Amino acid sequence: MKVEVNGIELNYDDQGEGVPLILLHGFPFDRNLWYDQVQALKDHCRIITPDLRGFGESGAPEEPVSMSQYAADVVALMDLLKIDQAIIGGLSMGGYVSLAIAEQYPERLLGLILSNTKAAKDTAAQRQNRYNTSEKTNYDGTEFLVKDLLEKVLCEETLAEKQDVVEYTQQMMRRQPGSAVRGALAGMAERKDREFILSEIEVPVLVIAGMKDTLIPVFDSKMMVREMPHAHLEIIDESGHLSNLEQPDLYNKILLRFVLPFGS
Repeated sequence: MKVEVNGIELNYDDQGEGVPLILLHGFPFDRNLWYDQVQALKDHCRIITPDLRGFGESGAPEEPVSMSQYAADVVALMDLLKIDQAIIGGLSMGGYVSLAIAEQYPERLLGLILSNTKAAKDTAAQRQNRYNTSEKTNYDGTEFLVKDLLEKVLCEETLAEKQDVVEYTQQMMRRQPGSAVRGALAGMAERKDREFILSEIEVPVLVIAGMKDTLIPVFDSKMMVREMPHAHLEIIDESGHLSNLEQPDLYNKILLRFVLPFGS
């Protein structure tokens, strides 16, 4: 489905009934990152998965996109769907956006899910690397990014034993427009540090980490949980950065345990 929000056409899927759960994909993916979760949870809640601005089938101008802009788009979608509050969660970049919502629109949260993500801003070196990558896409396209990221987002076991997951991940990355990639890279590079808001989050928080995630190590997740008054950490073994794709059955069980009490 598509709607007009904040000057763009935003695409999303909306399935199931009950407590609203909004899941936000990471970089450089789209709403299909959550396919397994939608299938597992749609009989237990209303699960909404948007393509963030520029990704998938959502439109966007050729310009940097801040985490705050993505957050505003999600809240505008909630307004159109007449959803006052929802459990909002995201993986990696989707987690950055979820934290932006927690800061700017705390009244819209029933609960928060932070998966394979962190609250800290980029270091100077990380920020420069994002800009270098963005510049390279202007000349070489995005195929190099697919190759570079694959071994960073999937752990060794997944790469060796789950060819279907490898191919699915590659396909998602390949179909993202260069404009979306560049816009998100700039937005992530310049995102603000949101560690300071963690102690102010009053809703229940589920933090999920992959034991073999080299992009967002378990240490970063533990640091976030220590700062939040109502947070719980789940660590998934044999999983890298895309824990929901690499270990979907376990991931879905963890989500269900967190989501079901909101509907009771």
